[in-house]
Amino acid sequence: MSASASTQPQPTDPTSSFPSLRSIIHPAAGRRHTHTAILLHGRASTGPEFSEELFERDDSCPDYYKALNERFPGFRWVFPSSKTSWNDLFQEDIAAWFEAYSLSDPTEKQELQTSGIAESVAYLKTVIQDEIDKLGGDAGRLVLGGISQGAAVGMLTLLSLGQSVGGFFGASTWLPFASDIRRHFGATAAKEEEREEDVGGNPFAELKTALGWQKSNENNSISGAVMKTPVWLGHGVDDVWVDVWLGRQARDTLRGVGFEVVGWKEYEGAENEGHWFKIPEEIDDVAEFLARVTGCASSAQY
Repeated sequence: MSASASTQPQPTDPTSSFPSLRSIIHPAAGRRHTHTAILLHGRASTGPEFSEELFERDDSCPDYYKALNERFPGFRWVFPSSKTSWNDLFQEDIAAWFEAYSLSDPTEKQELQTSGIAESVAYLKTVIQDEIDKLGGDAGRLVLGGISQGAAVGMLTLLSLGQSVGGFFGASTWLPFASDIRRHFGATAAKEEEREEDVGGNPFAELKTALGWQKSNENNSISGAVMKTPVWLGHGVDDVWVDVWLGRQARDTLRGVGFEVVGWKEYEGAENEGHWFKIPEEIDDVAEFLARVTGCASSAQY
């Protein structure tokens, strides 16, 4: 890990029980802090572990390859950690932002997801606000992103913000409650569907209440400012853990609810059976996205 990185206990939000351990990669020596990226790990990982894996160089990397922190030396990179909690499927405690019982059928046992999502979104909103404050209140200089379950909870957090941020990127991910979200946030919603989703005990009804997704007159739209956040998603067509159709569904849902820019690209041959960033192509594409949305010229990968 970079010499400018620190893995240290950070002040914990007193209203949460999330671990205070996170990894922070500081701007390179002598470089002014221009932007911050908050990146979220997948299930069974941690912030420090994700930062090390994302920024490491191994034998699979071309000689010219540079990690994202090398390409954007003025960035502060923040990697929070999720809670560790009981997983009903695996029957053990696992680090996770929420419990996802099945990814072959994301709607299965959705009631298990709601409390973890609500807690994680509330926690991440405090992390985001803290980092925006460090940027002098300029939310446009903050980027949110992640992989797998981290990007999934990141999208839900993005939908819960009352303002746009500089950008969002996700890899190998899905959007929980995608069909419900598209119906709820769409320009119109059939009255019968509204009545169905509001039935007591309905997992999505509980989630939207917990996240503050309230109706706005006859339109269930989210903040127009949020929709101005540029989004980029990448996914492996050979991903055996999160099928590519789930990524396509997330893309279509974000476009369907009104996000103005939702980029998409598919890859093949990434490590971990397709469930990771494709090196170097996908990292190159993420760097291009970051350079475009932040206005920072990326240090060339060469």
